[in-house]
Amino acid sequence: MGEKLKKALKLILFLGLGAFFIWFSVKDLTPEQRTSIMNDMKGVFTGYRWLFLIAGMVLGVISVYLRGLRSIILLEPMGYKVSRSNAYHSVMICYIANVAVPRLGELLRCTYLQTYEKVPFQKNLGTVITERIVDMLLLGVLFVVAVVAEAEKLVPLFGLDHLGDKFAGFSFGKWIVFILAIAAGILLLMLLGRLLRKTKFMKKIKEVLLGFWQGLLSITRLKRPGWFIAHSILIWICWYFMFMIGSFTFPEMLHLGNPIWAATLSSVVVGTFGFVIAQGGLGAYPLLVSQVLLLYGVQYETGLAIGWVIWANETFVYIAGGLITLIYTALRKNPKTA
Repeated sequence: MGEKLKKALKLILFLGLGAFFIWFSVKDLTPEQRTSIMNDMKGVFTGYRWLFLIAGMVLGVISVYLRGLRSIILLEPMGYKVSRSNAYHSVMICYIANVAVPRLGELLRCTYLQTYEKVPFQKNLGTVITERIVDMLLLGVLFVVAVVAEAEKLVPLFGLDHLGDKFAGFSFGKWIVFILAIAAGILLLMLLGRLLRKTKFMKKIKEVLLGFWQGLLSITRLKRPGWFIAHSILIWICWYFMFMIGSFTFPEMLHLGNPIWAATLSSVVVGTFGFVIAQGGLGAYPLLVSQVLLLYGVQYETGLAIGWVIWANETFVYIAGGLITLIYTALRKNPKTA
């Protein structure tokens, strides 16, 4: 199967999942309820409510800039001094590419810095994956905080109250088979590695993997670890307030009172999984947000409208910002020389 065909099938799969979630979210609604959702979404442009969306967009751009600054800190231990401008544009290209094709953005981000900053592709890819791991760890921390703080609402939503029973049903014999299968796989890979170690192909693979490994380990040699942690936290703070401020376009959220911080935290944490499930969060993000807000007394149709507005606002930032970066890249002259 060709590489282009694989990418096409992957894109169709993710877009199909998005279409499914859209259908699933409205299939049981009456025509009046669907009209209500559309009216709620149009209502954000009445009065001065749209200013909240602009503020959310600004926070979205700031989060991209912070991500670029964080990547600079990761590349420093390997001796690469990347400009803030190129770091920002590489991240923006990553986002717009991922809106179109899953995981293409990470590759183009590395290609961009290889072209304009002479950072080897494999080393940069290692740092990008390190960033993803850090973000997933922070998401896990926020998930635990949200579940602990809002246990009464979120535990039943995820079925976590039955998690212990599920693990208890996994017998000891199955664990032994599972561990032996992993050990056999590792042994097989070691044997194949010894057979192919001296070939030119394996030497090239070793060189690529070494660069990739250096990128991954850059986090252990950070010159500014405090700033790296601060940038990582600030990125999530921007995403948090991007949702909260954007949701202010709906009076129902303003009337929540004190629970709005909890509703926002739960929505951001749970909604983020929508970007993992479907391409660009299409369909899945609004559905998950509506389910969370339903727990806080927000009507399902209103929650769905909020989810779509926040998703559209965030996606617009990445598409518009990415297009500006592409135009800027097309107009700029010679790449940085080595």
